Order: sequence, then C-alpha cells, then structure tokens
Amino acid sequence: MDLNDPELKAMLELHEGQLRQGPGSRRTTELLLSLAGPLPEEPRVLDLGCGPGASALVLAERLPGARITAVDVHAPFLRRLEEHAREAGTADRITVREGSMDALDDLPDGSVDLVWSEGAAYTVGFDRALGLWRRLLAPSGALVVTECGWIVDNPSEEARRFWDAAYPLRSTAANIAAATAAGYTVTAAYLLPDSDWLDSYYAPLEADALRADASDPYAAAAAEGALREAELYRAHGHEYGYMGYVLRPA
Repeated sequence: MDLNDPELKAMLELHEGQLRQGPGSRRTTELLLSLAGPLPEEPRVLDLGCGPGASALVLAERLPGARITAVDVHAPFLRRLEEHAREAGTADRITVREGSMDALDDLPDGSVDLVWSEGAAYTVGFDRALGLWRRLLAPSGALVVTECGWIVDNPSEEARRFWDAAYPLRSTAANIAAATAAGYTVTAAYLLPDSDWLDSYYAPLEADALRADASDPYAAAAAEGALREAELYRAHGHEYGYMGYVLRPA
C-alpha cells in the first residue's frame, strides 16, 4: 500500500472524519465478541486495521482485563484512537502500532488470544490474512474477521461488474472452505444487517462526500466513488454483504 498515492490519500482523507471505515456497528462488535468466547481474564488482543478505534474501544470496554494492540497504516487514525481512548479512560490498555497488518513478523507464535479485524482483511487479501494470522493465535485463541461476499447464487451484472473491478467477491461457502483449508475451525458466521451499512457507515460518509472539495480532482473522485458505492448497495445490497467469521485453530 503506497500511502503517497494521491488517490489513496484522498480516500483516506475522506474517511478521516468517520468512526468506521467499513460496515459495522457497536452491536455487531459486541455480538461477535460474545460468539468468540470464552477468553482468558486478561486476554492479549490484536486489532488489525483498527482505523480510529471503533472496535478497539468496544473491546477495551467489554474486556476490562485485556491488553489491546491496535494496528493501522494511517497515523491520523491512530492519533484519533488515542484521543478516544483517553476520553473513555482506556488509554492505559490500548497500545497503537503504526504499520501494516501483514508486517507482524516480530510477534511470537501463539502470543495472541484474540485477533480482531473488521472490514480490513481485504487490504491484504482474505486468504493471505488467514495464513499470516494463524500462527499468532494461542491454541485456545480466536480470530474474528469480517469479509464481504456474495449472499446470492446469481448476482446481477451491475453488482458483479462493480465488485469484479474493486475486489472480487466469493460466496460464504467459499470463504468458509478457505478458512478450513488455512487451519481453522469455523465456529460462527454472522451476516451484518443493512443498518451496519446504511446507518453506521454510508450515512456519515455520504455527508462528508457531499462536502468534498470539487476543485481537487482526487478529492472529487474519492467522493464520487463513495456516493456511487452507497447507491449500489441501496440497489443491490440484497446480493452481497459482510459476514463476520469466528475462527479457532483447528
């Protein structure tokens, strides 16, 4: 990921005002956490692609004994997470780490009880993420990861054309098969509701997109892309969705 790429920079800047950089909600984070248990009293948690901390802050609240390392490549997101953690009184339990979720070679095998990644694994590829993160888990650990995929057998041409260009999707069954092949047992799979897309993610993003600087071609393109994606979901969201997977070492 080239953070100096002007298109990527514009996209990140558009998202900097958002608490979430992808579909999700507090309710979904809490539900997935309940499905991931049981965990040790003082779990070691790794939140990958944490953004400004929408998930990390909930995990810190719900796991009072946890030590959380929150990883993201975009420094402004991490600074905002630190600010939110101070306000929430959890700054002493959240450590931020600037870097990529596929650059974790310094972490020992079996050193994490809970690996968490909402709406971010696609940046390195779902299969690659599964392979890279498997060794980090303690024998009784859990990986919670969300991944977008088809939820119908025959998606429309418009939806398929968009996703084939942006990030080719697979079915839930294919993603479960990939997780099994990577050495996991799939203990739960949960389809995120429409409100996680439309209310938590797209509504604030569209508001910022409509305020984007039209004189900046990169900012304008990022805004147009966000608005187009939101409209696609309204028309075809019944064909695809984010699935939350709870995985344990097989």
